[in-house]
Amino acid sequence: MRFDKLTIENFSSFYGKHELIFNNSPEKPIVIIVGGSGKGKTSIFDALNWALYGLQYEPILEKESQKNIIDYANQTAVQDAVKSNSSMEMTCSLFFNHEGRQYRIQQALCIKNQNGKLQILDRTSTLYEHNSSGNAIEIPHVDSFLNEILPSNVRDYFLFNGDRINRLAMPGSSMEIRDGIYRVVDLELLQNGVTHLLEIAKKFRKIAKESSIGEVANIETRYTNAYEELESYKNKYKTSSDEKRALEDNIEIISQKLRGMDKVKDLQSKRDQLKQNISILSNTLRQSIIDMRAVSATAIGKFAIPEIDLLIKELEEKRKKGEIPSSISQNLLRDILDMKECICGTEFTKGDKTFEHLAQRLESEKEKDKTGQDLIDLYFDLTTAKSEILKSISRLKELELLRSSTDRRINEFEMQLKDILGKLIDAPEEQISKLASKLQEYSSNLTNIALNLQTYQSKISEKDDLIKKIQQEREEIGNKQDRVRKHQLRDNLAQQSAEELMRIFDQFAEDSRIEVQNLTSKEFKFFIPTAESLTVGIDAEFHYDIRDENGNSALQQLSQGQKQALSLAYITSIAKVSEKNPPLVIDYPLGRLDEDVQDNIVRRLPELSSQTILLVLPGTEWNEHNKAILRPKASDIYSLEFDKIMRQSTIVKDH
Repeated sequence: MRFDKLTIENFSSFYGKHELIFNNSPEKPIVIIVGGSGKGKTSIFDALNWALYGLQYEPILEKESQKNIIDYANQTAVQDAVKSNSSMEMTCSLFFNHEGRQYRIQQALCIKNQNGKLQILDRTSTLYEHNSSGNAIEIPHVDSFLNEILPSNVRDYFLFNGDRINRLAMPGSSMEIRDGIYRVVDLELLQNGVTHLLEIAKKFRKIAKESSIGEVANIETRYTNAYEELESYKNKYKTSSDEKRALEDNIEIISQKLRGMDKVKDLQSKRDQLKQNISILSNTLRQSIIDMRAVSATAIGKFAIPEIDLLIKELEEKRKKGEIPSSISQNLLRDILDMKECICGTEFTKGDKTFEHLAQRLESEKEKDKTGQDLIDLYFDLTTAKSEILKSISRLKELELLRSSTDRRINEFEMQLKDILGKLIDAPEEQISKLASKLQEYSSNLTNIALNLQTYQSKISEKDDLIKKIQQEREEIGNKQDRVRKHQLRDNLAQQSAEELMRIFDQFAEDSRIEVQNLTSKEFKFFIPTAESLTVGIDAEFHYDIRDENGNSALQQLSQGQKQALSLAYITSIAKVSEKNPPLVIDYPLGRLDEDVQDNIVRRLPELSSQTILLVLPGTEWNEHNKAILRPKASDIYSLEFDKIMRQSTIVKDH
């Protein structure tokens, strides 16, 4: 997709008709629109968004700008309409190219001042395809068509502003990071599919229950109740997980505030280090418990070692008596018979007594092979099993020592954390004390939620096991009532399909997280070349995870500008993962960035997309340094001028 032209009429401070033409090429992928504060730069950003998304964008305008779409009606055009006792029209039209075809999408409002209040008399949203002969064919389902090209639910990752970059750089953005990954790869579709299938399964369970009688009815009641309880626990688990993430975000927001307070930043730094130590040790603890469970399955065989030793002893005695075959004996006898000479030097010929005796010995060994090979296999299996059991017992002891020492160290660090938190709460400064008290409250709630999550997970496992048990009973007696069995089978099919789709969802979500993580890391290092030694990640809870060469957390060591570069790297990686190849439109892309970070990003901007439209401030963003870098890569440069008396903006193309 590529934008060709934006036409606006009577929109915001733009009186009459104005247009921006985008002549991008692979060599010059940048369009620059320069405008000072209040000159209409953000209005162009809003016009482009409204042209594309119409009604879907209007709630965003109200949320972010506290403006209704009617507030964008140009005041001069409104006054003209009042004088002529007529209505005025406000339109935004975007011409774009997609897969070699030309399109025009337009949003239009017919507005009239009635009794001193502006009213929308009519609105239209139209999309046309323009063919080579100049004819226009209207496309009826505008939203559906656009959703295939540039879905509105990922608009924020293609058309965004400096505020969004800054917001994603702030603590507490994990839910937004997660939502971006989920939306950009259409995981919502899978979620909707799971929900739909579960509703179908629930429907057939209800029908099966209502259609059954006797013992079948009893089974169906138990089965339905078990699923309802399972669903309840899963909903509680999801709600608690969301609460946990929100609390973690709030804790990070407060921690960030404390880091910025000179009087306590040393204490907060110690808290950060302790939390990092606890995180590392918790991972070690979790892995040691997993390893212990795996090893225990073998180590429990220690109770069988006395019996194993008895069997090995008996088999060794049989081997000494020659009751167990020896492959060495067989091979030796074959060699002697082939050479016609005994190892003692005695020669013989085929058919004489020596030959016959050796041949009989060979047959005897073969007979042993037929009856005793299983004993040889058993002997080696037993000795191997004993060796593995002994190794597992030794390993289990090592793991238990690791687990207990790790658990002890975690407790020690947690006590130190409580001590520091107590000092913060007792701080004489009211603001610090209040923040610390809130931190204590959130941390306590987080502990309770973690316990709830463990409980819900345990209950979910219990209900899963119960459902499997009832399922067996259900299948055994379900055939007694054919009509019920038919609904049971449909329920089973829908339920299994939902579970398989959920498995696919989980795997796809994880793969997408890793893909976005890798691209974010790559882009961040393009933006910040000095960060080559850092490991950049997005963890399983969707928090930025930055590690130095020693594996220590380094996120807090990044400057604010570097954090914003990280967020920009995330946003651009989302756009790439979408595979939509969209234009990037960025309002106020550089204003909040550190000077050194700004330089790196300016040099990278031409590489981000095949078409990038930048709305920049003169001076802070559009300065001589940035001009020298971006001018050679810019196809078009526009300046916005504002008449303070007329309260009108105009677009001027730089030549």
